This record gives sequence, structure tokens and C-alpha cells, in this order.
Amino acid sequence: MVNIDLQQLAAPIEALRPELDDAYKRLDAKWAEITKCLQKLPIPSSVYYTFDENPQCPEDYDCLAWTKYNGKKRICIVSYRWNPNQYDGSEHDISTTPYEEWSGQQRIAMLDHVPDLFAAAAKGTQEFIDQTKN
Repeated sequence: MVNIDLQQLAAPIEALRPELDDAYKRLDAKWAEITKCLQKLPIPSSVYYTFDENPQCPEDYDCLAWTKYNGKKRICIVSYRWNPNQYDGSEHDISTTPYEEWSGQQRIAMLDHVPDLFAAAAKGTQEFIDQTKN
């Protein structure tokens, strides 16, 4: 059997721990700022921005969302997967992943979609207002 020194292999990664902890703190602070801003805005419903669609199956897509999850409004990734055999008639398997469960890479990648989420919130709010005028 090969003798593997796991402590030696792990040492360079372990040396990065303080910098990694700081990186997560920076990301968490940015997302806390985004969440705080969204909480203060008069948004009447959940907001979704589709950032990824499957070209082979347009019914499969992922959204960055500002929505109620487990009793409070929060930032989430919502994934829809086409499944016409659903028993509830929805035809989609839906999974919701709140920010707290995102990987570090997801926390960085989703920052690119924040302006589009705010644009979707403005559009949805305007549509809500327009619906009350008819």
C-alpha cells in the first residue's frame, strides 16, 4: 500500500485558512448588504431572474430569487426541472437553495446577476401597480 502523508498534503491548504475565512466574510458582508437593501424596498411579491436555461430542454432553468423561504424573505437559487410525471400536476421538480447553503463559487457567481434581480423587482413592482389600475 502507498504511504500517503495527509498532514503534509493538507498543510498548504490549511495555510490558506485565514485568507479563506476573510474571503467568506467579504462575500457574506456583500450579500448581507444586498439582502438588507431588498428588505427595505416595497416589493409586493417574490422576484425571480432566470440566469441559466437548458437549450435542449427550455423547461429546465435556474433563477436567482428574492422569495419567502422557511418563513422569511431571502435570497435563493430556485431550480426547475421538467417532470411531466409529477403527481401534483405541476410538471416541474422545484428545488430551492437559500444563500446560506451556497458554495463559495455560487456566492461569487451570483453577484453578477444582482443587477438583473433588481431590474426584475422593479418590473414586477410596476406590473403589480398596473394591475391595480384596471
